[in-house]
Amino acid sequence: MNGTEWAMFFGTLTLMCWMGAGFVTVVLGTNYEVRKREVGRGFEVITLGLTAAGLVSAFAMATAILLF
Repeated sequence: MNGTEWAMFFGTLTLMCWMGAGFVTVVLGTNYEVRKREVGRGFEVITLGLTAAGLVSAFAMATAILLF
């Protein structure tokens, strides 16, 4: 694969991670009962992990554009 294809792959992965983090936050994390329990903490960890994965993918996308 050339650099453009890698950049498109990592860009798509970035978008999917950030959409997943938004889904977890908005849809699953807004229930008041969930926020009070320890399950809410799990949603925070999942959101943080997906956001971090998205950031790593964004940096990989930029690197693929520059290096390939």
